Formats: sequence, C-alpha cells, structure tokens
Amino acid sequence: MPKIKLDNPKTEVAEGTMKYMTDGIRHVCETYTSRLPGTQSERDAQAFFKEELEGYTDNVIMEDFDVHPHAFMGFIPAAAVFLLGGIACYWFGKGSMVAAILGAVLPFLAVLMFLFEFLFYREFVDFLFPKRVSRNVYAVRKPSGAITKRIIFGGHTDAANEWTYSYLGEVVALGIVIFGGVVSMFAGLIINVARLVHIAGGGAPDLTGGWKAMGIILLCTIPFALAIMKFINYKVICDGANDNISANYIAMALLKEMNDAGLRLEHTEVAALLTGSEEAGLRGAKAFAKRHQKEFSDPAVETVFIAMDTMREIEELRVCNFGCTGTVRNDKAVGDLLHEAGRLCGADMPNSELYPGAVDAEGFSMFGLRSNGFTGVSHEAKRYYHTRQDTPDNISEACLGLSLNICKEAVRLFDEKGMAPYDAARAK
Repeated sequence: MPKIKLDNPKTEVAEGTMKYMTDGIRHVCETYTSRLPGTQSERDAQAFFKEELEGYTDNVIMEDFDVHPHAFMGFIPAAAVFLLGGIACYWFGKGSMVAAILGAVLPFLAVLMFLFEFLFYREFVDFLFPKRVSRNVYAVRKPSGAITKRIIFGGHTDAANEWTYSYLGEVVALGIVIFGGVVSMFAGLIINVARLVHIAGGGAPDLTGGWKAMGIILLCTIPFALAIMKFINYKVICDGANDNISANYIAMALLKEMNDAGLRLEHTEVAALLTGSEEAGLRGAKAFAKRHQKEFSDPAVETVFIAMDTMREIEELRVCNFGCTGTVRNDKAVGDLLHEAGRLCGADMPNSELYPGAVDAEGFSMFGLRSNGFTGVSHEAKRYYHTRQDTPDNISEACLGLSLNICKEAVRLFDEKGMAPYDAARAK
C-alpha cells in the first residue's frame, strides 16, 4: 500500500486557529452526544454549526431532508437471517419445490442488499426502514467581485454506531468477518440456486453425494452469518471526533481565518458544507447534490467540491480517486489539484487504493458534479476507527494543521488557475 511522502510538512497553524479546532471538536462531542443520522442530537449539532458559521460567513443555509438511517447498515442482520433461512430450506425442505424456491430467494435478497446498499450506496431497501429527518449546513464567503469560481470543502456531522470487530481485533477481525460474510452470501446463493435447478429438472430430492457435501459447506457458513449479526454494536455510539468532526472544523477554520484576516478573493467563492447522515450511506451529500445540481453545474461558475474524512493520521493522507468500493470514480483533475496543494505543503499524497467505503465526494460525483476528497485514515482499520476510542483525546493536531494548510493551498491554486491546467494535463 503506497504511503505518503513527507518532506518537512507544513503542520503549523496559528495558535488561535488550532485552539478553535481542538476546543470545537471537544465541545461538539461532549455537548451533542449520540449524533446518529437523523437524530435530534445530529440536528442540534447542525443548528450549532449554523449559528457558529453565521458569525464569520456571508450566508448560511440549513436544509432538512428525509432519511431512512437504519437501511445502510441495518440490512446486515437482515441478510444474516436470510442466509440462515436459506440453509434451513436446503437441509429441512425435503426436496420440495417451495422450499427450494425459498432457499434460493432468501440468499438472493441478501446479495442484492449487499450490492445495492453497501457496494453501490443506493437506496435499495430504505423504504422498509423508519423515516427520520436529517439536515445539511452550507456556508459561503462571497468574492469581492462577480463570482466565476466556487470551491466547497466538506465534512459530515453525524457519528456511527461502533463496529464490533474493529474494536475487538482491528483489520484482522474486521477482514475475516467481512470476507467470510460476503463469501457466505454468494455461496448460499449459488448452492441454493443449483439445488433449485436440480429439483426443477426432476432430479432426486435426497441430500446424497455432492448435494450433501454442498449442504455441509452451507453449514460451515453459519458462524459467519452469526458473526455479521453482531457487526454493529448498537449499544455504543462513537464520539466521532476524528470521523468526522475533524473535517468539519478544518472547513470552518478556513472560512474563519479568511474572515479574521478580512480576506475576500476577487472572483472565487469559498464554502463549507457540513453534511448529515454520511454514515447512513452518503445520504446528506446526495440530497444536497441533487437539490443544487443545476446551480453547481452552471458553466458560468466553475465549481469543485473537496470532501475530507477522518483527518487523524498524517502518514495516511490519501486522495480519493476511487470511492464506493471502486464503483464510483471521482474527478481525477480535482485530485490533481489536491496533489499539487499537498506537495506545496510538504505532503506528496498518493491515490487511495480500493477500499470498502466512501466519502461525501462520491455523493457529488454520482450527480455528475466535479468532486474529489482526501482522507487521513489507515486502510488497516486502526482500533479507534468507528469505535468508542474515536474521542477528542485521540485527535492529531499535526494532521489537523497539515490538512488545513492543504485546503488553503487548494484555494489559492484554484483561485489563480481554475481547473483548466489540470484538465489539460489529463487530456494529454
């Protein structure tokens, strides 16, 4: 896995700015606890951010949107039940056509939920789960003249339930359970479909020979089905200090410093987007992108969006060209802008490798908007990631400072050059 190359990285920021970020992260985590997507606590935190941003930006809007927050991860225990149901139909169906059909349908539904909810980040079974209201906060610092360019920096306000195996065993336990669960789903589907075809073709219903062997394989998947039932620890809600209040305060600190310095760019608008319900499958970013798609697609105002997520490990900073487990590609030219900004700050950030997850940038890319992002989290899922250890006591001032400086450079480069040189370099 490629690592960032660091050459005297610019991690220092003004003492007041660092205090603003670290104190703010602590205040939000301690005041607005249990910020699950679509909860009152999440909405209250967004209202706090709106009031805070109104003190040093020109315009702040807060937009509500409907969300079914339990669908994105809530499908996991449902899929486990479907897998177990398919195994029961295989072993106890006595060769009946009804049992064979049900045995194939149940793991098929589990696979569909995995593909559409997790792999593609689509609202596949959302309508089956309770609806709540989440919200986005968007703040802008206008240019002094006519606007021709717009750059938006984003983070998300919501927090997640704890990932059981990330806390218990980091990447090893997490990898075993995820890999075993996915293999079990596809094994259950393939074996049960084969059994259905066999019975439909008039084959013997007895579980003998190869059919018994395949049944034993299904039995071996039971531990994984039981394990993924416990993938989410619903009793623990993470503070989310790193994931992702860190990114919120980087975006806010950028605007605050501009205000404190009396700085306005001549034709470039600088904005911060603090989304809700990212942990529910990018629902906030997608809702905002959908609502503002026409505005942000206007060729008269060149617009780019840069997402940040989990800005904790300076040595793990990466640009997110690939997202949603490789199913969505972000704008590589925007990634090149980030690369250059990073290099000017002493941090040569590599491209992120394929990873089972996403950042808000993909929510914009899905709607054809120019977007990319960068993260500061290990792909080896350290013990603080999505666990009770993601606290204000476990943040990195160095990563916060470097990330803020990268954002400042990105603003300067975009204001001076726009995207034309990066697009031209990609076209060669």
